[in-house]
Amino acid sequence: MKSNDVRMVGIHGLGGVGKTTIAKAIYNKIANCFELSCFLEDVREKCGTYDGIIKLQEMLLSNISQGTYVKVDSVPKGIIMIKKRLCRTRLLLILDNVDESEMIVNLLGECNWFALGSRVIITTRDKQVLTTLGKDHQIYELKELNQSESPELFNLYAFQKIEPEKDYLEVAKQIIHYANGLPLALKIIGSDLCGKSVCEWKSALEKYKNISHEKIQEKLKISYDGLGKTEKDIFLDIACFFKGFNRSYVESILEACKLYPGYGIGKLIDKCLITVGQSGNLWMHDLLQQMGREIVQQESEELGKHSRVWCFEDAYEILTTNMGSSKIRGIKCYSPQPITMPIEAKAFEKMKYLKFLMVHNVRICEELTFLPNGLTLLQWLEFPFSLPSKYYPQQLVALEMPSSHIRLETTFKLGIQLKYLKYIDFNRCEFITELPELCAPNLEKMDLSYCQNLVKVHESVGFLDKLKIWKLQGCGKLQILPNNLRLKSLEEFLLIDCLRLEKFPNIDPEMKCLRQLYLRGTGIRELPSSIKYLTRLCNLDLNDCKNLSYLPDNIYKLQLLTILGIHTAKLRQTSDYLDGLSRIGFLMLDFLSFRGNKNIIELDFLMKPEYFPVLKDLDLSATNIVSIPESLGRFTTLEYLDIRRCKQLREIPRLPQSVQIVNVSNSCSLNPQSSSRLLNQIGEFLGIFPNKGCKGTRSRILTDPQTSSTEILDKVRHYRSVLPDMDSKPEDDEFIIRLPGTEIPKWLNLNHESDGNVISFWVGRTFPNIFDVCFAFGPVKYPWMSSCYVDLSINGCKKENLSSTPTSEFSDHLWIFSLSNNKMQNRLNKSNPSEQNYVEVTCEMEDWVKNRPRRWGVRVECICCSQKSNVFQLPSPSARHSCGSSSVPLLPTSSCGTDMDQWAFNNGGDSRHQPRRNHRPPPYARRPQKHYLSHFGWLRIRYRLWKRSSRPTRIQTTTLQSRALIRELEEIDPRSFNNGEEDSGLSMAHTFVDDCSNSKLCPPSKWTRKS
Repeated sequence: MKSNDVRMVGIHGLGGVGKTTIAKAIYNKIANCFELSCFLEDVREKCGTYDGIIKLQEMLLSNISQGTYVKVDSVPKGIIMIKKRLCRTRLLLILDNVDESEMIVNLLGECNWFALGSRVIITTRDKQVLTTLGKDHQIYELKELNQSESPELFNLYAFQKIEPEKDYLEVAKQIIHYANGLPLALKIIGSDLCGKSVCEWKSALEKYKNISHEKIQEKLKISYDGLGKTEKDIFLDIACFFKGFNRSYVESILEACKLYPGYGIGKLIDKCLITVGQSGNLWMHDLLQQMGREIVQQESEELGKHSRVWCFEDAYEILTTNMGSSKIRGIKCYSPQPITMPIEAKAFEKMKYLKFLMVHNVRICEELTFLPNGLTLLQWLEFPFSLPSKYYPQQLVALEMPSSHIRLETTFKLGIQLKYLKYIDFNRCEFITELPELCAPNLEKMDLSYCQNLVKVHESVGFLDKLKIWKLQGCGKLQILPNNLRLKSLEEFLLIDCLRLEKFPNIDPEMKCLRQLYLRGTGIRELPSSIKYLTRLCNLDLNDCKNLSYLPDNIYKLQLLTILGIHTAKLRQTSDYLDGLSRIGFLMLDFLSFRGNKNIIELDFLMKPEYFPVLKDLDLSATNIVSIPESLGRFTTLEYLDIRRCKQLREIPRLPQSVQIVNVSNSCSLNPQSSSRLLNQIGEFLGIFPNKGCKGTRSRILTDPQTSSTEILDKVRHYRSVLPDMDSKPEDDEFIIRLPGTEIPKWLNLNHESDGNVISFWVGRTFPNIFDVCFAFGPVKYPWMSSCYVDLSINGCKKENLSSTPTSEFSDHLWIFSLSNNKMQNRLNKSNPSEQNYVEVTCEMEDWVKNRPRRWGVRVECICCSQKSNVFQLPSPSARHSCGSSSVPLLPTSSCGTDMDQWAFNNGGDSRHQPRRNHRPPPYARRPQKHYLSHFGWLRIRYRLWKRSSRPTRIQTTTLQSRALIRELEEIDPRSFNNGEEDSGLSMAHTFVDDCSNSKLCPPSKWTRKS
């Protein structure tokens, strides 16, 4: 407002979203700040005729002439008169509901006639109208109300107050959900239902779901009425069939219908009738969809003459009674339950202009003899027959018939041109034995996954220039691919688990777009030297290719590889070997896997770290390696090393300082020197065990493999007490330790202990910097079903989760954790704190597991303790404290407090009768943390440090949190693999969701890792 330049603001959005309401509110608030102001309401209605434009010009001129009537003879003269007056006075002007750019020109001319300091606001349903304003002015899209705003607006109109009446709560929620944040609907429905009974509300809601409110539809339909014929058809097709579908997919189908969707969909977006989500899918407001479907239903009273059928009951009636007609443009028959439908063989004969046929969960008993040749989309899951012999799919864009009995010999007849076909989905079609000659020059995606009887692919398929995605994974009998591949647009090629495929085709030099090549589990014996032409390849998966003995040495030419999984490290010299030496190395490689290779004994491939300048993940799991080369220490970017289940591994060199996670679980042959060396590094990384002894001492914990669990605890205690930088815990520091034991260690000096499920204490306005929690668990019979959750409640407020862990040990174990002071202080601040604040810590187990901690406790500098102590200085075991009841102050008053607080206090904070929660988030959904497991009998340390700079003893490294996927680490008890015997080898655990497969080498849509 203080700026002296001219500002113009455009507000666009869906009809009824509140554009005019906001414009009026702004006008009423700031109009007094201007010499003159003018609000021209509903410009669209008044500019419908030439005389209407003149009258609007006269209205504007009269307002900026201080109420004096100004007559205008013609539109051009009116524009000149407006120009002369606009430049004289600082003006606030609002043009409401403008739907054409010409209206702005007739009223504002070139938008540069205003006096300095003027402000112009324009509201419209069409974003394209606002392009007249130019790039220097602001344009805002007004969205629907959110979940907290919608109830407030509805309640104001339905109950005349913010809070709803209790009897109406449930039905009010359903109505608010129906309105989906549209202010117009919330106002109209709320006003209509005000003062009516709950039964009337429920009846009205059922009516609204089937027949929209007249006033709402009338308002929304204004935007639809302003569309051209093709845009109306596109809108109705999306409303009836394609809401939630990918935009490019829908555009391809509608393009074949001559609807020009490239322009039409953009027009609908500008008018806020549809939106495009982040993943590229088309969406529209539920009330707009309902309006569109009601427009279709009003086309005719006869069901068979509706242009579009989307309701299963209507589709069932039309198909089973032969009611179809040439008026029907599309049928969507999605049955909620599998059903056998008695459809006649000629059920589609009357529907000559049918474009879309979408059928799910429907089986038929009689083979069809007719399908319209004009179909652009044929989608029928589990179709039990082949397509009719007289059907020619020349107009088809998408043919999707997974799990069907279709035979391609009759579908793709010899010589037939399928110029529109872009999408094929024959996933799990067991009757397909051969992919015949295919004349589909525009085909972009072909899915033949798990066609278990597919043996051969025709040569012509290797020359489909537009093909981008080709899926053949799981085709166990596939033996023959085209001899040559010249798929210029191919980006993703999946051949996973094609066990009988022994030869990979030659690659044409023009095939430069391929980024993902998955050959895992195939029978391929060698890769062609022409693989060097895949210069944009990012992911190459050759794991489990047991017949592959050599790699062509020109594989180094794949300079953009970021993920590489290979079964062999041996190179085969090619004719261009010397040429390849000029650029040797994988300069972008981030992940390298040799997983499961039983033939690897030496790792010559890793002798030159300069070949892998950015390598972060190295997977050597389940291989037969004996020793890891010393050169691994020069991999300065390595963060994760996976050497699980390496039964013959004996030696591990000193690892680079960049390593954050090492997984050595079930590698039982490590020698003591390697174990000690690795543990020394872990101590350095965590800051628990110093590299140099303090005050001339050095701990034997890192060198003596016979150290007991008690000694481990003792040494941890010792080093935490003598390290000068560990005297106080950093505010954002967190750690978790899991280790063997049956008794809570005395040196923890817990001042609150319990064998129940609640512990309570008091704190002041500042949460203590020292807050440690320790649990002692017994062995668990079914560890995969058992989890422990720790919650915190302050001043009776809602419980919040502190931490959780799977009790995944078969033996006695301890769980100790400490949380960041900042986190605890934030929770205290939310509880309306006073000088004395009541804290309740609750331990809960899964209801179906009959397991509980033997004992647990907390160490906290609370105001109810007899004296202060510092957990990091770790006093002697005799200096233990407990909170006596005599020293506990009275329960403070709190806005969040309840009678349960006093009950818990009177019972010593130990409640065994508290209700347990039934469902909690899985433990692997928690934040990622570092995990380490030592060879001293199940020591595991989880560590998370928010501010690494707060501890000078810690080596600065990048965290795995920056990676796209962070592995959630779990412990595997080797006794479950060794007949219950204790594993003497070093065991550091980190597992994927699927421990038997490398998830990082799977196609992106098929894999996840715990995070």
